[in-house]
This record gives sequence, C-alpha cells and structure tokens, in this order.
Amino acid sequence: KAEATSSRPGQHSTQTMAIKSPTVTDEVWTRYNEVNKGKLLAAVFCFSEDESEVVLKGTVERGMGVWGKFEALFDPQHVAWAAVNFPYTTDSGGQRNKFIMVRWVPDTLERSTMRETVRLKTSGVMLAGDLVGAFTRDGAKKLQANDPSDLDLFTVLDFVSKFERDKVVRESVVPLAASA
Repeated sequence: KAEATSSRPGQHSTQTMAIKSPTVTDEVWTRYNEVNKGKLLAAVFCFSEDESEVVLKGTVERGMGVWGKFEALFDPQHVAWAAVNFPYTTDSGGQRNKFIMVRWVPDTLERSTMRETVRLKTSGVMLAGDLVGAFTRDGAKKLQANDPSDLDLFTVLDFVSKFERDKVVRESVVPLAASA
C-alpha cells in the first residue's frame, strides 16, 4: 500500500493506491515448466487486458530458425516476461542450456498519461506475482530488455555466457537464427 499526500499549503489530501500482484494462470505455469525442463526453447508471458493476470502470449519450439519468432513476441507497447532455455556450446565440447528470465519493459512504451506509463513500466519490472519468485527459486539469470537490440541472439549469448570458464562457440547458436 502506498500513500501520497499533497504538499500544497492549506491542503491535505491522502490518496491510497493498493498495488496488487497479478495472479499467474495455470497455462503459464505449464509452459514455464516445459521451458525449464528443456521441452520448449521459450515461453513469453504478458498481462491480461485488465492487468489482473499474467497470461501466456506465445511459445517457441526448439529448432532451426526460431529466434525471429521469439523476438516477434515482444510488443513495443506492452511489458512481457519470457522463460528461455538457451542452448550453446563451449570450445571444450560442453553443451550448455542456461535458464533465463527476460523482463521486457520497452523504452517505447507510452500510455495516455505519464503517470500511467510510469505505473505500467514499474509494474513490468516489479510485479509478476509468483512468476518472478519461481524464476529466482529455479536459479534463472535475469535479463532486463528495453530495446529490440537487447533481444539480439548474440547479445543474449554474451549475457548468459558472461562467466563461462571455457570459450564459447558463437557459431553454436547460429542455427537458432538460420532458416531450416
């Protein structure tokens, strides 16, 4: 619960704004678990129309040329979250699958008032109910994305492999971008 008071002399007004975490639908949990177990490459979630729930926006199967489909699920006027099981290889032959959470809060997001824009952007970063807790519990690396370039395949690879001891084979992720 947050309170705001007027600072004008002679006026005293208190507004109370209750900030409620949205509920997460069962379908979101199902797809989240499929990504975490490696059955899907990614699942993207967003607010429902009334912002009372986090709902599934779309999924991306594992395979050739799927990264563009993943990037297309992010709308420049809506916040979203994604669970991604990101595969890559190291030069020592190690196969990696890093579980990451993408928070999409686009810089281009605008609403009718500045207050509404700020509220929605803050909600995108701070709220997602139990979903953020699950990502944390499952050890997901968290990637904040505000621009389409933050979702670039090699930008994400650099992020997930930042503390890799072995050299990363950048070509190992090319099939995600290449068409079949």
